[in-house]
Amino acid sequence: MVHPKLSYQRQKISADQYEEYKKIPSGTLFDTLARKYLLWEEPFRRVLDDMAPPHYRWFVGGKLDVYHNILGKHLETVRRNKAALIWRGVNFEERIYTYQSLAYEVKSLINGLVHLGVKKGDRVLLFMPDLPETVISMLACASIGAIHVAYHMAYSAEALAQRLQHCRAKYIITSDGTHLRTRSLKGVVNEALERIDYDIRHCVVVEHTGQQVQMRPQRDIWYNDLITDPQYSREATVDLVLSADEPLFMIYTSTKSKTPRGVLHSLAGYLMWAQFTTEVLFDLDEVDIFWNTSDLAWINGHTYTVYGPLALGATLFLYEGSISYENTQCFFDYLDKFHVTVLYTNPSLLRSVMRAKSTKRYLNRAGNSLRLIGCGGEKINEDLYDWIQYELTNKRNLPILQIWGQTETGGCLIAGVPGVLGFEDDTMMCPLPGVDARVVDNQGKALDGFVEPGRLVLASPLPSMLQDLYKDDVGYQQTFWKKFPERSYFCTGDGAYYDEQGNLNLTGRLDDILSTGAGRRSLDEIEETVMTMKRVRECAAIVIDHPVQGYMLVTYCVLYDFRDESYREKTLREIHEHIIEEIGELNLPDKIRFTKYLPKTPDNRINRDLLKEIALQMEGI
Repeated sequence: MVHPKLSYQRQKISADQYEEYKKIPSGTLFDTLARKYLLWEEPFRRVLDDMAPPHYRWFVGGKLDVYHNILGKHLETVRRNKAALIWRGVNFEERIYTYQSLAYEVKSLINGLVHLGVKKGDRVLLFMPDLPETVISMLACASIGAIHVAYHMAYSAEALAQRLQHCRAKYIITSDGTHLRTRSLKGVVNEALERIDYDIRHCVVVEHTGQQVQMRPQRDIWYNDLITDPQYSREATVDLVLSADEPLFMIYTSTKSKTPRGVLHSLAGYLMWAQFTTEVLFDLDEVDIFWNTSDLAWINGHTYTVYGPLALGATLFLYEGSISYENTQCFFDYLDKFHVTVLYTNPSLLRSVMRAKSTKRYLNRAGNSLRLIGCGGEKINEDLYDWIQYELTNKRNLPILQIWGQTETGGCLIAGVPGVLGFEDDTMMCPLPGVDARVVDNQGKALDGFVEPGRLVLASPLPSMLQDLYKDDVGYQQTFWKKFPERSYFCTGDGAYYDEQGNLNLTGRLDDILSTGAGRRSLDEIEETVMTMKRVRECAAIVIDHPVQGYMLVTYCVLYDFRDESYREKTLREIHEHIIEEIGELNLPDKIRFTKYLPKTPDNRINRDLLKEIALQMEGI
């Protein structure tokens, strides 16, 4: 279904300017954007060095100060006393940071980290809830040139240990605990540190919940002591000017391989694209309050909570927890109290709110402060689109952006841009300026026909793309650049097709990775984890469409012994605990079902298509 073009007037990049950007050759465009969005200490000599593909270097010869580009420049303007970050904890604690106070906190942590011994190129692993200290830690590390590695706090000690072993982080920043889980985060870190074969130098601990934790003398230090103790808080001597193509951060993403996959993003190219796409997509002005519901540990949290909006001088709202059916009241309360005007979220969250709003308790609640909504992670169906327009806001003319990007690309590449393109449901619209996205078949030949599914690829590199895979150059080349013998395309791993209007429709992952607004989950990893249990003989994880949730992850298990109901209930609890312990609660299936056998193909492989049909019937869908 095609919706009429919305009468949206752009405030920043005009529709005419956007069309001009689309016409400019990519090299000229990136040169223009780099000069517009970044302040250079030394100008770059060349936009792209492609002498050793697929290892591309952007803005060669250029140098810049990350701290000044994100925070320092605002202190010289009227934004100095503007709210930069409004934070709300799950225990109803609130904190507000102006650009001046946020910059002060970042500078204090820079001094503390430098006196601890952190230097350019060191890996600093962040294992924290969505706290202001998380944002401050990311910005402090980036300013020094240390590579921050944010890892989601829901993962297990074993998974954390694997990442530590892989990146060999010398420093960890965590919190004593979180109100979102019973076990202390510092306890998880301590257990992970016992499983690795090297010693970290220091672990900085934010006091958040006040629970008792085990601290090792000399190694562990409280965050507050680090930024206030005269030994660490005195002004540090450090050069904040960094080369444009140095690594900015590393982020782990799901993979079918057992080896962790660390994606490295470079400094200038990523920061430029983060600002450009934030301005294009969300069109933020000085009075907007922007809420991105993505966790800070994901790429969306990096790009569209921390780096893009703050560099543009926006006001952010950050909630420590996550919105679900059970706490929908928080969603409406925060929209109203903080007057959130622009929301970036995912369809799964909105479907939870939609289901809750159908009850009497929330029937009269609305998000009328919203003037624009962006959605990523999965497609918006027609029912959800109509509900947003007619029931969530009562505005009937609200721009709803569908956004596509991934960890490896560093941000959005394909979207419906408000005030420029018409809006359609179930489509990811058109590539942004400078993005050469194509649909090809399995041999790499272009598909130009309508509704002919193929593979989504990028024909040329982009400044925001991953620089490399950490310690896996062969994997970097084979996974992303050498899928086709005749042409070097960047393979996104997603399927797509063109509709009759020439827009791109994304059909989802082509591998066994479940990609949603909450991140990626590897089905292979879930199956392998369950199969390590002695009671399980076979296991198959599948994803089915769900009318309310959008999707459902169902795992079928065949046990060696089927005994009575209590035995199966005990096994179910053990499987839950085992998954949480090994790969974290983020990977818990929505349903775990036991069966006496799994459907097989003639060559004795699991017939997943038939299993999906069975699952749909069993779930009553």
